[in-house]
Amino acid sequence: MIDQSSIYERAHKIFPNHGMHRNAEFIASLHPRAIEYLEQAPVLAAAFGVKFHSRADRLYVASRIGGPIERGERLRSVMAAVGIPTPLRKLTGYAISPYMSSFVRELADLSPSSLSQAIPDGGAEQRHWLAAMRVWRDRMSYRGQSPRRHFNWIARHAHRCVNGEASDFADFVGYHPMIDVSRWSFERMANEVQLWHDRIATERTLSKLPGAIRPETIIDLSDWPDHAEVGGFEFFKLSTPSILMEEGRRMRHCVSSYIQMVM
Repeated sequence: MIDQSSIYERAHKIFPNHGMHRNAEFIASLHPRAIEYLEQAPVLAAAFGVKFHSRADRLYVASRIGGPIERGERLRSVMAAVGIPTPLRKLTGYAISPYMSSFVRELADLSPSSLSQAIPDGGAEQRHWLAAMRVWRDRMSYRGQSPRRHFNWIARHAHRCVNGEASDFADFVGYHPMIDVSRWSFERMANEVQLWHDRIATERTLSKLPGAIRPETIIDLSDWPDHAEVGGFEFFKLSTPSILMEEGRRMRHCVSSYIQMVM
């Protein structure tokens, strides 16, 4: 006789996130062997939503994978039945959260080799990767863009995003709908976004300057030289708005936001 409670306990152990337990129990209840498939590929529990109104999703999953599991088909076939790319079996239960169900099938747009290379190895790194993709989707939706737009790009590079970069990248893509970033490297995206931010900061700064002050206006209140070399270092006098903006860009600080005060 099958001890269903022990099977549920095994299913729960896969996922530290309790929000996944209901899905895990559902998969495990499909067949006595279903728990073995779930342990091999925890992502199966993310094949459908976790809200109470998702009964249709559950029926869909049961109709799609119940038969293959009962027949003992290969894991690849079971995953394919619900549109989950095989490389996603690499995801640990620690990394999987309920929100992942909203885009798990979209990862199938990537080639298996690209997807396999994009998925980090550790559970914490995988959580970071998935979280960056969620941020991208949320920001694209906020900007009125399709969450699927260039999702393949962020899937390849999400593991490298830090300090809000995924949000910045999505904003850039959302504001520039005619630009195709699908072949861009991570470095190019980061550079283009930084230049875009610089242009925005410059425009805002210039709009606040008095009419008589332009970027090249010299406001010199010292007798220091315009340029000097001391001990192998070069020094430049910050005597115009444009060179102050250059200072902020190179040093990554916000002097350009209060140039008028500096002047």
